[in-house]
Amino acid sequence: MTLEQKIVQLLEAQGISYKITKHEPVYTNPAMAGALGVTEGETVKSLVLETKEDEMIVMVLPGDRKVDWKAAASAAGTKKVSFARPEAVSRSVGCEVGCVPPFGHGLPVYMDKALLEKDRVYFNPGVHHKSFSIAGSSLKSLCRPSLL
Repeated sequence: MTLEQKIVQLLEAQGISYKITKHEPVYTNPAMAGALGVTEGETVKSLVLETKEDEMIVMVLPGDRKVDWKAAASAAGTKKVSFARPEAVSRSVGCEVGCVPPFGHGLPVYMDKALLEKDRVYFNPGVHHKSFSIAGSSLKSLCRPSLL
C-alpha cells in the first residue's frame, strides 16, 4: 500500500472530507501555493528532523514559516535537532523529501497550532504532483501532535 493510499484510508476511516488536486510536480511550498492558487500559509510544511539521540520526528508548520530550531529541540526533549538525511527520510516515511505528509508515517509529530485555525490546509500525500486539502482543524485528530 502506498503512502497516499494509507492517507486516503485514514481520512475515510475518520470520516474526514478531503479533496485531491493533481498539478505539475512541485518541490517547495511557494510552488505548491502557486499551483493551487492559495496562500503559502495555507500549505503545510512537513519536515523530518533527527534529534541528537538519532530519533526522527516530524515538524509541521504553515508553509510560510521557518523552523525555530531551539523550540523544536525543546519540544522534542533534546538539545539539538537537524534535518534528517534524505535517504533516512525515504526509508522511514516512504517518500522523498519535499512531499512528506503531516501524518500517516508513524513518527512523533510536533505542530504549529496556527495550522488548526486555517479553514483549509494543503499538503502533498507522498508525491510531488498531487495535493490533498482538508480542514485545518482535522489535523489534530489525524496527526495527534504535540502543539507548539
